[in-house]
Amino acid sequence: MKNLKQLSAIVMCAMFATMQISIASIDTGLGAGNGGAVINNATGGYAGMNTGVNSATLNFTGNSHVNWDTLNVNSNETLNFNAINGANGLTVLNTVNQNMSKIYGQINANSGISQLIISNPNGVLFDGAKFTTAGDVMVTTKDMTGVDVNNLTNGNYTKFRSTDWGTNGAEDLIQVQIKDSDFSVGGDFNIYAPKIVGANSNVSAGTFKLVTANGADYLTNIPTENKMATKLTAMNVNGDVVITNDVGAFVVEEGGHITGDLTSETGGWVRVNETSNGNALVVDGDINVKGHGEELIVRNIQAKKDVNLFNDGGFVDLGNANVDGDVNLTTENFEPLNSNRFNHYVHVLGDNDIKGDLNIESSQNIHIGNYDYDAGALLPGSVKVGGDINAHTTAGHITTTIDTTAKNINYNAEKYNDGTRDYGGNLLTDGTAVLKADTYQFEADGYIGGLKEMNNVSVDDQVIAIMESYTNIPADIESHDYMTVDGGTITKLDTPTTSPNGNDVQVYIKSNNDLIVNGANADVINLVAPDKKITITGDVNANEINVGGRTGTLQLDFPSRHFTTNYTNIKDGEVKTIAPNDEITYDLTNRPNTGYNSPDFQQTDGTQTTYLVGPGAPVPPPPPSQENPNPPSDDNVRLRNWVPEDPMRPVVSTPVAYAADLDDDDPSPCRKNVDGSVTVVRAYPMAN
Repeated sequence: MKNLKQLSAIVMCAMFATMQISIASIDTGLGAGNGGAVINNATGGYAGMNTGVNSATLNFTGNSHVNWDTLNVNSNETLNFNAINGANGLTVLNTVNQNMSKIYGQINANSGISQLIISNPNGVLFDGAKFTTAGDVMVTTKDMTGVDVNNLTNGNYTKFRSTDWGTNGAEDLIQVQIKDSDFSVGGDFNIYAPKIVGANSNVSAGTFKLVTANGADYLTNIPTENKMATKLTAMNVNGDVVITNDVGAFVVEEGGHITGDLTSETGGWVRVNETSNGNALVVDGDINVKGHGEELIVRNIQAKKDVNLFNDGGFVDLGNANVDGDVNLTTENFEPLNSNRFNHYVHVLGDNDIKGDLNIESSQNIHIGNYDYDAGALLPGSVKVGGDINAHTTAGHITTTIDTTAKNINYNAEKYNDGTRDYGGNLLTDGTAVLKADTYQFEADGYIGGLKEMNNVSVDDQVIAIMESYTNIPADIESHDYMTVDGGTITKLDTPTTSPNGNDVQVYIKSNNDLIVNGANADVINLVAPDKKITITGDVNANEINVGGRTGTLQLDFPSRHFTTNYTNIKDGEVKTIAPNDEITYDLTNRPNTGYNSPDFQQTDGTQTTYLVGPGAPVPPPPPSQENPNPPSDDNVRLRNWVPEDPMRPVVSTPVAYAADLDDDDPSPCRKNVDGSVTVVRAYPMAN
């Protein structure tokens, strides 16, 4: 009998508990004419409802799972979730069974509710809504009908499968949509759905997290315009934004403002403000976007910190970016030319101002320029980098087609052979872009230089064709032009010293201002600096260095050279060759009106006429002295050998010297300038 009484007590307690946590269907009175807002039961800490004019307040003393038949709030209505009697840290889970929830009015949750969840597998629409909570908010289209609110974990709503979402078509794709709404969330605001769309809304939260999983289950056979998992239009977010799409896509358009970081990892393609309508996307924190094998495009941004774009295949495209920190752009892996997938590119397009460094690591092509994908044409633009540009590709070209400025520019293009053909390995320009830096490092597995129009094929078409085909150019090509730098110092200029096919590997560099080359290991280097000075010094190794065009001064700063130098002698317009071990000699000019400094003297190379103008007569040699009893005559001054260790040797100062052959009968030929340098002034054009 005692056991029976104990069992009866247990049963009665269970019945009493059930009575406390189960309620009859309640119509909140909200959402009239729009589907209503009707509760069919509530469990746990639900403590009743208060109603007012166009308002309903649900009270809670503990965690509760509220099951709704429908949940809608009209524009003039308010739904409150209220922790009472000092209750704190509560979770209120709301599961909606019928129809999409349409929230046009206001939803509030007070400080006692730390987590408010709305689950509706039919979708949720916030249109003109206001949402204010002190704690976290989650909105999901995961059906959580059977979830125990007291054992709620991330696994209840983040481990999505296709069966969780149904098989609706493109227009009915289950989604959470936000437009023209305001959210003030004291904690984090998380949305989990197959499709998330936000437009013209303001969100304030610690983190605004948007998660779509297994997006491919919904994107199969869906028209292109609907192939998106997350889309944000003109959204303003006070806090961090985190986007996660397993497959799907991620789109931001028409600008917006994010006060924290923007972090995204997307399996599909990414379009961040490509369509801006003149509105920049402003991000006060870092931008970190990771893609997996498709196009990753970030444009028209103002980033107050760093920008990091990574793709393990496909494109990385940064355009019209104003960045206060560093920019790091990376692609990985290799895609063969005839693959149906996106070849791996890094594009820096349009007008860009980067205050820090620009670091590019690409498995294939790098293009610093501007490009109309649809028209297949190059466009104007510029890149300004306050720090360094470091660009490296392992199987592509580095091509610059817009003016590019940095403190230091370092390019390295490696060639790759996939067993069938060579890919990349060249540094190219369109022949008009100017690179401006203090120092340059150029490394390539083939040709370095520009391209020009040839056989009625435009420069644009040539540049694009070579980039698209990844064609390696191992030697000089007929359509060569100069890569233009604005002056400075080339500290590294490396190419193969021999070409696989036996042709010369060429470098063509033109400088708009004085140029110093103090590091090279190359085959054939062609230099020109119109009316400016070229200095070749330091560790420079090459087969040939050709100085052509209207170069002002060529200075070789060491007597022993590891290259053959070719330049044009102004005396006779002939190309002169200095072998690596030749000693260079000089003939000074002091013959007004008839000499080589005379403005009456001119030279024509068949394409242009150059007037040879010099600084005037040389400084006369010192008068006879005990150390120098027989100085050379003033009209035919010759420098003699002089070394600091031999003070008895004569010293001759001169402002100008021209390379020339010595007279055979001169017993004491000069070998160098008095300061130890070797100088050729105004080395004029060689034939192309």
